[in-house]
Amino acid sequence: MRYVWLALGAVLLALGGYGCMRMKPRTPAGPAAAQTNGDATSPAGTGQANDLGAPDATMATAIEPGDTTPDLKDFIPPGQNPGAAEVIARLRAAGINTGIAAFNPPGTSPPLIGIAVPEDFPLPEGFVRHGQATDDGQRIEPILMFSPDYDFYDAKGNPIPVPENRVVPPEYAPPGLKIRMIRIPPPAG
Repeated sequence: MRYVWLALGAVLLALGGYGCMRMKPRTPAGPAAAQTNGDATSPAGTGQANDLGAPDATMATAIEPGDTTPDLKDFIPPGQNPGAAEVIARLRAAGINTGIAAFNPPGTSPPLIGIAVPEDFPLPEGFVRHGQATDDGQRIEPILMFSPDYDFYDAKGNPIPVPENRVVPPEYAPPGLKIRMIRIPPPAG
């Protein structure tokens, strides 16, 4: 009986998807539509941007007729090629905090330096591997960190002070782990 319900659900989902694809977008009609859609023949279609680089109501290339979804190109005036940090700043200034604007600009959170942990090294309870990447997408080998779900004590039962960034210093490395600090690769060129 479960398979009948699953099949029925799949058919309904497919029909709903097909119906959504067949729907035509609603577009306003008349002279007001030409101005809001950035018609190049209208006086409003000048393509100017405000000081933040965000489009104003007159951006000519901003939106296709019927498509009201803002695009990244709507926030970058033609001919400009800003870096990722500037794009994120412009989007956030325009009140957008989703998509690429949900991420911190490159360089704001540098990689952590710590003890390299080989993939085949069995981690004792309370330790974790922490994988990272550079701003340009290069993979950095995992480092050893203290697990946030574990309390650490020395041989005498005294609490071990865990650094705020949770990176394990060499003196607290588990037995058998060769102490080798990772190196951050240079930017890809």
